[in-house]
Amino acid sequence: MTASSVSSPQLAPAAELGSAPFRLAVAMVAWTIVVILKGAMVTSTGSGMAYADWPLSDGQLMPASSLTTLAGFLEHFHRIAGAIAGLLSLTLVVDLYRRRALATAGGRAAILGLALILVQGVVGGVGVLNNTPVAMSSLHGTLAQLTIATFAVTAYRLSRRYAATKAIAHPSTGAGRRMAVIAVVALVVQTIIGAIARHSGSEHALWTHVANALVVFLLVLIAAGLAAGRFAAVPGIKSLSRWLLWLLVVQLVLGFVALLIRTGKSPENVEQLVRASLISSHVLAGSLLTVTASLLAAHVFRGTARAPEVARG
Repeated sequence: MTASSVSSPQLAPAAELGSAPFRLAVAMVAWTIVVILKGAMVTSTGSGMAYADWPLSDGQLMPASSLTTLAGFLEHFHRIAGAIAGLLSLTLVVDLYRRRALATAGGRAAILGLALILVQGVVGGVGVLNNTPVAMSSLHGTLAQLTIATFAVTAYRLSRRYAATKAIAHPSTGAGRRMAVIAVVALVVQTIIGAIARHSGSEHALWTHVANALVVFLLVLIAAGLAAGRFAAVPGIKSLSRWLLWLLVVQLVLGFVALLIRTGKSPENVEQLVRASLISSHVLAGSLLTVTASLLAAHVFRGTARAPEVARG
């Protein structure tokens, strides 16, 4: 095995799939962004219990109130958007099955994404039936972040970039991979704390989320800097690192704004759409940050290998 190139034979079929699965995965990511933004608006406006039943809304597929009331519109069409995301996910898995590609890296990621989106839908529905308890609502929001990150990695693994990337041996491979994973884990933990703060109204959870933002900032900064500085020879690493840092700055600014204008989950918030939109944009930016960090981690693992002398040591 040479130091310049390391490849996995079982991943080779992904290069022969064509562009259709990749485009479908990208569409899934784009649509999940819509679902997350709709979900964030539901929480920010306190519209989560516009309908107390599930999976129907007031026992109907399309209740009149979903078109005549803002709370009903936000909640019902969030449900519809989630259902469409599930169908897109299932379509991707079936397509990969037909192409005999479920055993590839992209296929396995697609299966995981489908499982996550199904669990998320059930958690959301059960939460509604139980009057949206904090634990269920927080889990529902966290799973949304994990779902979009998983489908972003799926799209990456089905891309030409993934197929063309050859691993470059580097003595800092271990440290770079560890920091990339740590950054993703830190962002997920921050998402969980933020979800608890949003759904519980707990001041303790809120200020824990705020304080932890500094820790997350430093960890993501180190991960991006290490990747860009040590693995610049891998095409795409520097670009992903720059996007990650820009999103980190945007997220911090939006977080500060959200902190200043924060409100609880009161249904009265539906009358304050500008405020709800700003708070929801903080949630959306957080999901994009997690997506980019996950893509960076996936690309670092794909594009780097341990140097032979390090492996022997």
